[in-house]
Amino acid sequence: MARDHYSNSFDSLWAIWNVLRQYSSPRHPLSIGDICAHLEGQEDAPSPRTVRRLFPAERELMEQLFPGKIVQAGVPAVLGSYVSEGELHVVLETPYGQELFRGDCAVEVEPPRQIQPPSSSTVSKMLKAGVNIRLSTFPLSLKCVVKRSKSRSLHPQYDAYSDYEASLDPGQLTKNNAARLYYLASDLTDGEWRIFSDLVRVYPFISENRTRKFLSVLERMRLQDPEHQAYLPSRYTFKREVGRMFPIIEQLDQAICQRRRVRLHYGAYRLEFNEETGRWNPVLVERDENGVLDFEPYALMWSNGNYYLVGKHRGMMNLRVDRILKVSLLPDTFQIPSDFDPAEYRDRSPVMYAGTPEFVLMRCKPAMLSVLLDFFGRLPQYSPQPDGSILVSLKLSLPGVKLFALQYVNSVEILKPESLRKEIAADLEAALQAYR
Repeated sequence: MARDHYSNSFDSLWAIWNVLRQYSSPRHPLSIGDICAHLEGQEDAPSPRTVRRLFPAERELMEQLFPGKIVQAGVPAVLGSYVSEGELHVVLETPYGQELFRGDCAVEVEPPRQIQPPSSSTVSKMLKAGVNIRLSTFPLSLKCVVKRSKSRSLHPQYDAYSDYEASLDPGQLTKNNAARLYYLASDLTDGEWRIFSDLVRVYPFISENRTRKFLSVLERMRLQDPEHQAYLPSRYTFKREVGRMFPIIEQLDQAICQRRRVRLHYGAYRLEFNEETGRWNPVLVERDENGVLDFEPYALMWSNGNYYLVGKHRGMMNLRVDRILKVSLLPDTFQIPSDFDPAEYRDRSPVMYAGTPEFVLMRCKPAMLSVLLDFFGRLPQYSPQPDGSILVSLKLSLPGVKLFALQYVNSVEILKPESLRKEIAADLEAALQAYR
């Protein structure tokens, strides 16, 4: 079969799908006639003859559109298909997963004499089938409605066609001639879409240009009424625009999957004078000490508002991905310890400070419960005290606990270990002397 002349039902369905994407909405569903009117303007729409010859029965629709999914017991499924040297190759299997046939499957299709859109009956048949078998292509779902006859609203009201049909008496079903109207609905609600898009908007290491690029992709997951564009306020975030993060993350993912060691160039911020602006600005440069690290990357994880690379260089280390300047994959491999649990490691490393977990006991005010959850997740064990305070016990690395205790010094008191208690007291005494 020459690929240049190949056409199938998916082409027709795709044309209808695009019409619905562009012109339909919950407020403006389209009838079969409306859809066909839009299709008439398409030069490459398949002919009705091609559609009738290639479009399958309803029960086989999903099988044709999504190969490998068994729709009905007893019906062979397409295990796979591919095109090679201008020919279509098809592999069949039974509903029980046994290979039925592997070889060439030639399909002869005569090119239509005249290119024209599919007929109204074909469009109707395809859409009915799509709704009846819950045809869905995430993030869009095909919806079928009927206009509510007794609506007093200024705007037309619609009911799901399945609900409308279920409300009819058996005698009315044979006389049902209500027009089916169709539109595409997003699988994301407006609130879900806003949260999704806000994750991109507020991430500081994505530039404004890349943010717009990501949001344009997300927009394809959310359909709006063609006549209504919602106002989308800014999230007023500070963008640091670390564009090198994306290729670095790609390289690190590859190294983690292949268990390959990497050579990292790690940076620290230094002040440099800008002659043009006449101001001192923080600039990321390679560290003077430990600027180049041969590293065993265990995992990438999100914590404390940043991406971290967790792994081993002599001992365990947590590195900010936005401070990695360069990555090179090394030929030698490594093995991650069998007892390494990324989620547990993150929870036991508050603010991503590495260190050996130790038992910690602290006294906190009740108002700190929300902050404790933010910092330590599910690790703490709580014990309410008669004076209204809360004893909190957990096992984790001490440097992160020290930062937490100093940050909330008026609401947190470290009781154990004694060494950490004395270290915090010394820091507070030094700070007090400095302010005096």
